[in-house]
Amino acid sequence: VRNHDPEIMEKAFELVGLGEADVKARFPAMYSAFCYGAPPHAGIAPGVDRMVMLLAGEDSIREIIPFPMNKSAQDLMMGAPSQVSQQQMDELGIRFVTE
Repeated sequence: VRNHDPEIMEKAFELVGLGEADVKARFPAMYSAFCYGAPPHAGIAPGVDRMVMLLAGEDSIREIIPFPMNKSAQDLMMGAPSQVSQQQMDELGIRFVTE
């Protein structure tokens, strides 16, 4: 079962040298979600997509996925992934570092 207790999460981060302030700063979404409460989960749920597939009587999950991708993980409707321009990278503060 995956961790779902915020106190245990904080103790785990303390073991690697991160205090509560560090966790809040580095992982704000996760910290906030854990504070609202997360149910115990172990990764065996079928998922919403598969449930809809069964309810719709479809044989393939690809028939109901809202944003399908081909076998090469390309989204043909959006043309993704695509090349990123240097201007886009500059706007986001992203740079490539080669060693």
